[in-house]
Amino acid sequence: MKHILYLPSWFPSRRDAYPGDFIKRHAESASLYNRITVFYTAIDETIKQPELTEEKINDNFTIYIYYYPVVKGILSPVINGVKRFSALRKIYNKIFANSSPDLVHVHVAYPAGLFALYLKKRKGLEYIISEHDVIYMPGYDNYHVPGQFEKKMIPLIYKNAKTIHAVSKSLANALMNLKLAVKTPVVIPNVVNTEIFKYKGKEESKIFRFVHASLLVNQKNPEGMLAALSIVKKKRDDFMLKILGPATEKIRKLVEELSLKDQIVFMNEVPYSEVANEISRSDAMIHFTRYETFGCVIAESLCCGVPVIISDLEVTRELINDKVNGLLVTESDVNDLAEKILFFMEKGFTINSKQVAEESQQKFNYTHVGKAFDKMYAATNVET
Repeated sequence: MKHILYLPSWFPSRRDAYPGDFIKRHAESASLYNRITVFYTAIDETIKQPELTEEKINDNFTIYIYYYPVVKGILSPVINGVKRFSALRKIYNKIFANSSPDLVHVHVAYPAGLFALYLKKRKGLEYIISEHDVIYMPGYDNYHVPGQFEKKMIPLIYKNAKTIHAVSKSLANALMNLKLAVKTPVVIPNVVNTEIFKYKGKEESKIFRFVHASLLVNQKNPEGMLAALSIVKKKRDDFMLKILGPATEKIRKLVEELSLKDQIVFMNEVPYSEVANEISRSDAMIHFTRYETFGCVIAESLCCGVPVIISDLEVTRELINDKVNGLLVTESDVNDLAEKILFFMEKGFTINSKQVAEESQQKFNYTHVGKAFDKMYAATNVET
């Protein structure tokens, strides 16, 4: 059993429970076979003095989060970057005063990889990068535009990594095409909590029950999804879409403008367990995404035995077999999405839900993913 220091660029915190929740699940799966210690820093606008919190999840999994007060002004990105690096160094010197981890595991290369690079140069510690960031994917819409320092450091962080891991073959290919990875990355998928995302069967309903779960950002194309549903409604209105996510006033107004008020139910952000319940109760997940690195809600839906109506992308084809466990839609083609939804409704499209759920659970459960990480750690050939 190795002691792995996790350095995530995104991670759930007391200020926001959602960023990097999939990284936390990766850590949980890895802790089944290795000792995992997480170092993370987060801004807390409610405090005036820094605070270090410790949370012991189990005997092999401990999380340290260093909270520091917000800094405002034109130099805030630089100041916050210095604070983040300084905080990580303080935590490291405290927790590893008389020992050291066997290996460092960075999740999302920038900015966490900066500290991993420091540990390699100063302490001789090797590090792995697990990439999740969509900025490397074809079709990315420049929601985040890297600054000059970030552009300079990311190749350096990658160059010094012992191993690179991607959550999909498509992301691995993107990293290779960008020459960030010089050899094919290890591919290990995101993990699904199969204790709650599982086949349950459904009660019969007189209407079709669809679900969508996301943060409703441009990447997920919620406007396009609603436009398609407005086309569907012109032919039949016996459906309902539950939207799990923080709907803006713009989205709510669009629902009214498209006369979809009777068909759309806004659930806002709900607990992870309730997401599982809502997916299980649904006839299909609709995910009109523009790009993904993996697609957690796709895997979660499949683990529930629920088909997915989704954009036809290289990455989504890794999970969805058209007309077997879902329906593929031409990306950003509103009319095609409407046609596929109508096909689902009118042709009585069904899948072998129980079989799909069982096969998906075997791929994405904690044990399977945890063993894959253990194999990757062992392959780094670091001494314990």
